[in-house]
Amino acid sequence: MLEKAKLVEVRWRGSRPDAEKVPGGKEITVQFNPQTLKLTFANEDNSSSGSPPRQSTGSGTSKLAVELLFDTTANGSDVRANTKNVAYFLMAAPGKAQPGLSFEWGSLIFRGVVKSIDETLDYFSAEGVPLRATLALNIARPKIEFVEPRPGNGQQPGAGQAPATGATTPLEPARSDDNVQGLAARNGDSSQWKSIASANNIDDPLRLPPGSLIDMNA
Repeated sequence: MLEKAKLVEVRWRGSRPDAEKVPGGKEITVQFNPQTLKLTFANEDNSSSGSPPRQSTGSGTSKLAVELLFDTTANGSDVRANTKNVAYFLMAAPGKAQPGLSFEWGSLIFRGVVKSIDETLDYFSAEGVPLRATLALNIARPKIEFVEPRPGNGQQPGAGQAPATGATTPLEPARSDDNVQGLAARNGDSSQWKSIASANNIDDPLRLPPGSLIDMNA
């Protein structure tokens, strides 16, 4: 079964470096898993102009950048009804702090706060209703903290343990006007389109419904 990434509301208590899940808080399962994740770790530069660089004082930031795709071509509804749920993590209610966010996907967890969201609407119905959106989500937290695997997820089996089974398969969502040969070309070998179409039980390889999930490793 394909494991989906999740956005989970969390909160910090006092000076504790980690966060806990908010009971009854916001939790969103992504529609399509992201293609890539970008982690950035940076030290604070206290050097003045023209002076030699100083050693780090220990302060810095950890950042995660991720793009999430949302598509409602199947039912024709406005895709912004889905993306506004993610915007919840950017806003603070009157008199309250901004919600904390935990991005969780398999063995990876990154906790911080949302610094910015860029929303791109790139497919519309004949009536002008936006049907597809890409959200560029930027999450940050103070201090440099490398993301460690969660115990029991994505780690090598120890002595006496059976190897993990049920590995997930990378799936690629079809874009507007996509066909199987075009998808195969984007993945490096257009000559494999017939095998991909057959393995995915695609009857019409020239016309793919936008948002269809295709196993490109078939």
